[in-house]
Amino acid sequence: MRSENTPPSEAAQQSQADAFDKTKFSLTDPASPWLVVNKKRILSPATYAPTDLTTPATQLKSAGTSTDMQVRAETARALESMIAAAKNENINLMLASGYRSYNTQNTIYNSEVRAYGQATADKESARPGHSEHQTGWAADVGATNRKCELQACFADSAEGKWLAANAHSFGFIIRYPKDKTAVTGYTYEPWHVRYVGTDLSNQMYKENIETLEEFFNLPAAPDY
Repeated sequence: MRSENTPPSEAAQQSQADAFDKTKFSLTDPASPWLVVNKKRILSPATYAPTDLTTPATQLKSAGTSTDMQVRAETARALESMIAAAKNENINLMLASGYRSYNTQNTIYNSEVRAYGQATADKESARPGHSEHQTGWAADVGATNRKCELQACFADSAEGKWLAANAHSFGFIIRYPKDKTAVTGYTYEPWHVRYVGTDLSNQMYKENIETLEEFFNLPAAPDY
């Protein structure tokens, strides 16, 4: 009899993977939690805006009246649960950035291009119509002390380590993992979480697959 601590065999893992229904939700509908938007996959329509934006009842970086402190209602509930669970373990997280409209993303992207050049901008900022923030399913999470905010060093903080280890339990994945730029097109963003629901986040965790592109067997999107 297999001990509870013994990892499942490769055959058992494959059986679990085969049993998972990858067609349950759309990969193209912006209202779907499994939507995959990247440099090769533009939102349709490109100016799409969610209809259920709400401000999560949790720690926020700025005033709750700001649109970038809003996310979809389902994302908000998951953020509330995750941030509360973290607080119970003395980990203090906050929403640093949520929804961005097409026009806001256009402004941010063009500012990055002017400051750093297009090649660098394309590794750090999505073009309008290609941004996860525009969907309302994504959020940038930071420490309430604001150390390493939106920086790679967040990964080495207690808050970043907790997020990496526990996000999947609340339906989130780290959307732009380390060493996956050739797949996602973006540099490592340990603070950027994407809500996909617990069914998918836990399945990806079980299979040790980090990106949506790899899980759904989609082409890599290193560039436009």
